[in-house]
Amino acid sequence: MIFAIIREMLELYWTKNVNLHRKAEILIARKLGKPFGIKRTENGKPYIDGNPLYFSLSHSCGHAVIALCDKPVGVDVEQDDRLKNFTHIMSRFTERERAWIGDALSFFFLNWVAKEAYIKMVGGTLAHYLKRLEFYDYKLYLDGREVDCGYAVTADLKAGIYAVCAEGYTREQLADCALKLLRLKKGEYI
Repeated sequence: MIFAIIREMLELYWTKNVNLHRKAEILIARKLGKPFGIKRTENGKPYIDGNPLYFSLSHSCGHAVIALCDKPVGVDVEQDDRLKNFTHIMSRFTERERAWIGDALSFFFLNWVAKEAYIKMVGGTLAHYLKRLEFYDYKLYLDGREVDCGYAVTADLKAGIYAVCAEGYTREQLADCALKLLRLKKGEYI
């Protein structure tokens, strides 16, 4: 079987958080057209062994987002508005972030998903990156410098607040990448 090299490809899928890993495997199989194995880094980030396809998963409140990309990618989604008091977490944020967020829960979640998506993209840990990352005024900084990757944060009435980060993409390209509803094709089973 001959298959094309994956280039300039970023896709975001919206689905229920049921059998999420199996759904990701189905999407990966569609792209690769050959058997593949999923391994994990020492930090737990899943990756496809020996293939130029990257993926990231995130779920919140019964729904999920799956990102597929030709470059390292990270995605995070938050839908839970049960977090009414986030002031205890704000002590971990910088002065600029606290001023930008204020009392707005939506700005808190914009901050959080941007950081989580970046951490997932690089395969890091929250403990290592939380104090090094800063997000305010819709810009993401690492160690005081704007990050060298594309990132986009979006508030969607259906999806909640989500962010995607990908190497080699611009913010505009990522912002233009619409969520697709995941639909199984004939012969695909969960």
